[in-house]
Amino acid sequence: MNKKAEFDETILIRYLEHYLPGKPSDERVIYKTTQQIQDELADMVEMGINDIARHLHELGYEVGLSPDNRPAWILMEH
Repeated sequence: MNKKAEFDETILIRYLEHYLPGKPSDERVIYKTTQQIQDELADMVEMGINDIARHLHELGYEVGLSPDNRPAWILMEH
């Protein structure tokens, strides 16, 4: 892994430290699309949507349908 990829991954992991993987039945569930996560990280890194999605999947986060019926990552605030 090159230094840029390592840095990008570090920033994403730091971001995700604020969110636990959630389940649709959780009370405090938050739905975020990969695009929303990318937008929130844009000031720090230029990370592709596919890279973000791959990392989330590898870390055990799940996709579900948000209240507006869009696929989104299921998160819970830590």
